[in-house]
Amino acid sequence: MHNLPTLLVNVDVCKANIKRMAEKAANGKVAFRPHFKTHQSIEIGRWFKEVGVKSITVSSVEMADYFAVDGWNDITVAFPLVPGSIDKVNDLAQKVSLNITVSSAKNLLASIDKLTAPLGIFIEVDVGHHRTGVAPDNMREIALMVSQLASKPNLTFKGFLAHAGHSYSAKGADEVNTIYNTGVSQLVKLKSFWRETYPNIIISWGDTPTCSLIDEFWGIDEIRPGNFVFYDLTQSNIGSCNIQDIAVALICPIVDINTQRSEVAIHGGAIHLSKDTLTNANNETVYGMVCNFNGKKWGTPIDEAYIKSVSQEHGIVKFNNETPLQNLRVGDLLAVLPVHSCLTLDTMGLLSTSDGKTIETFRTRKY
Repeated sequence: MHNLPTLLVNVDVCKANIKRMAEKAANGKVAFRPHFKTHQSIEIGRWFKEVGVKSITVSSVEMADYFAVDGWNDITVAFPLVPGSIDKVNDLAQKVSLNITVSSAKNLLASIDKLTAPLGIFIEVDVGHHRTGVAPDNMREIALMVSQLASKPNLTFKGFLAHAGHSYSAKGADEVNTIYNTGVSQLVKLKSFWRETYPNIIISWGDTPTCSLIDEFWGIDEIRPGNFVFYDLTQSNIGSCNIQDIAVALICPIVDINTQRSEVAIHGGAIHLSKDTLTNANNETVYGMVCNFNGKKWGTPIDEAYIKSVSQEHGIVKFNNETPLQNLRVGDLLAVLPVHSCLTLDTMGLLSTSDGKTIETFRTRKY
């Protein structure tokens, strides 16, 4: 099972994460439309069905089609409309209730005349991440977009969608709370302005730090977190979760040990983990934290051990405390907690469970 790096999911922890977020949404009286781009798996998607989830978010029309095959029929694509995907959008919208996202007037006008199927349209608003989306105070552009949507009877203006991606750089709960309150205040003003003409519009909000740390979802109607299904070191660092809530680890064999440098080389590099990093308390760059592995489960992170560098296939584990290093041998397996579980899953494609079962994903789908 572990001759090559293997991405292992702790099923119990994963299901607990799903249940906890579903309950949080219910208690907060908001709709729960989880983003499936993190796990990308039909099987894990069914774990969401077990807690009553009926609506989902994805990152592409192709991914929407993948989940539609398994019976999901209320899907939002939370990525700006790609002109080259119009035919797929029109085709899928004939089969399921499909919402798409437009990020600017330019983005909308590039494709609007080719959208022929019944579609829900969200206008993406930039609440501080500065990636895509209309500035919340750009009323002229938003009015143009709403007017264009109104001219097409097959298109329904669904409301305003935001991703507070800058929360992933937050330093604790207070900063996450500020990001949430600032962003939602901007969206509430927009909704209030347009609600008389469009009484059914909603605010759709998505990111794991705010959805994990906010308890009262004032002002919004729907949450779309994704990373929470697995969590990772970034989320633990922010305070979105405890280290025990991280539900995936990359299982890697030790290929060499350098006692002079207090380092271990593992088979597990950038093509398995990605190159995302964080900085630890000693101001060291960290590509992953390392845990012992008993063949079924991983333990807590080894004290003062971390992945200091990655190349394509290699990972170099640095041990600042030499005691754990003395117990390791070439061929032993270590578990690596990823900095960014979404990218780790995307690079690996497959998941494994402790009982040897393989979980396929969108990346390994068979056309």
